[in-house]
Amino acid sequence: MLKKSHYFGLIVLILSGFHVSVMSEPLNVCLISGSEEYQSEKILPEFKKYLEERYNVHATLVQALSKTDIPGLEALEDCDTALFFTRRREIDGEQLERVKKYLTSGRPIVAVRTASHGFQNFLEFDKEVLGGNYHGHYKGSSRDELTALTLKAQAVPGMENHPVLKGVGTRITSRYSLYKTAPLAPDCSLIMTGEIPGEEPEPLIWTREYKGGRVLYCGLGGIQDFGNAAFRRMIANALFWTARRDVDMKPLPNPPRRTKPVGKVTIPLRSRVQKFPGTQTWDEVRLDSVFDIAETAIIVCDMWDRHWCQGATDRVDSLAPKMDALLRAARSAGIQIVHCPSDTINYYADWPQRRRMQLAPEVPLPEPIALPQPPLPIDDSDGGCDSGQKPWYTAWTKQHPGLSIGEMDGISDDGREVFNFFHQEEIKNIFIMGVHTNMCVLGRSFAIRPMVSAGMQVVLVRDLTDSMYNPEKAPFVSHEEGTQLVIEYIEKHYAPSTTSDEILAALSK
Repeated sequence: MLKKSHYFGLIVLILSGFHVSVMSEPLNVCLISGSEEYQSEKILPEFKKYLEERYNVHATLVQALSKTDIPGLEALEDCDTALFFTRRREIDGEQLERVKKYLTSGRPIVAVRTASHGFQNFLEFDKEVLGGNYHGHYKGSSRDELTALTLKAQAVPGMENHPVLKGVGTRITSRYSLYKTAPLAPDCSLIMTGEIPGEEPEPLIWTREYKGGRVLYCGLGGIQDFGNAAFRRMIANALFWTARRDVDMKPLPNPPRRTKPVGKVTIPLRSRVQKFPGTQTWDEVRLDSVFDIAETAIIVCDMWDRHWCQGATDRVDSLAPKMDALLRAARSAGIQIVHCPSDTINYYADWPQRRRMQLAPEVPLPEPIALPQPPLPIDDSDGGCDSGQKPWYTAWTKQHPGLSIGEMDGISDDGREVFNFFHQEEIKNIFIMGVHTNMCVLGRSFAIRPMVSAGMQVVLVRDLTDSMYNPEKAPFVSHEEGTQLVIEYIEKHYAPSTTSDEILAALSK
């Protein structure tokens, strides 16, 4: 007999239209961990937490205790789909039979990275079940994300709208090695290829059916990959897809709005004026300017984790600690921070800092201010690298890990989003720092020229920037001198500059 509370609950469900997302059972996922080389014992507990917080999922984690022991595989009997992240486990007997029984009964599977060679006593798993052909790594690649070449995963034409890629995008970058996997079984459907510089693309993510069950294999899966929000979403999509269920995401809360800070800071600025038009004489001018903290923001431009030019990478590594110290002080004072690591934004999908920018309502752009575009004082036509590398691939995967991202910060690489957000927050003053001074810092849609043209008051932080300049090109000066020439060019035509020390001193008063 139903209690009154049960009747009330039933009425609520009827009036709400029996929403499937409320009524449906959680997707029961079994996560099998046993790839020590890729730290699956750290990755999968975090991924379990992510799944259960973001989706209508109940996940069971099965953790290998040794090469020969993976207790808890009976969880395969009740799950809706299973994720395998193992490497050369030597299980046998009842444990291996549980795995084989699951697969031969046509149950769905998502296999990650080393799962292609996940069971030493069942190596045929790769070809028979996954339809793959794992036979080693490419030369020049590495298991270490700090030394491996950047791997670019690209959607195969016609697969851009595959359910597994929904909300993911068509490109993922990784810092892990590229596996040799071709040729695939004829019945495989390739979703993404992977490529490293100098090599032909390899199959990276594909699907097939085995004994009637859906199978997806993904050749990525290191810690940095699982730190990538787009990658996590893709694997979550794959779990629902293999189980033949619609993705059931929990709604995300709106990111909080910042409390407007009070106070002002006086910061010394340096600019350049041309006393007599038509001459080439520009005088340095210094003046103090007062900034309302509530109306002031910092933009961090393209401070990537790696650049194709080693010299550029080394200089960004040197800039990052000093820049982070300033960001932390500015954040504590209430200055709005916006991180703009171009081409890596999918890494931050669903982060509250990313959604904060996307949710700002669109506003009309003002009539643009006409700006001069005189030639740069340096020749960067060769790409500007001073250490011999050529501009041959996209090396960056995310923002430099040495830069903190605060709870109330923003993340975007779209000038329109940035302008909308600044309008919402009543930001009028922008301090910009990052790289590269003669390229991105000047020309990105969120950078100096567009923001000055839109009527914003922009200041370059001149000691926290670097140019792409090769001293073997005109004007044949040192790299440091070339950077200073670009800074002076900006001071002449677009914006004054200051230094991090001057900002810190002002904030400390």
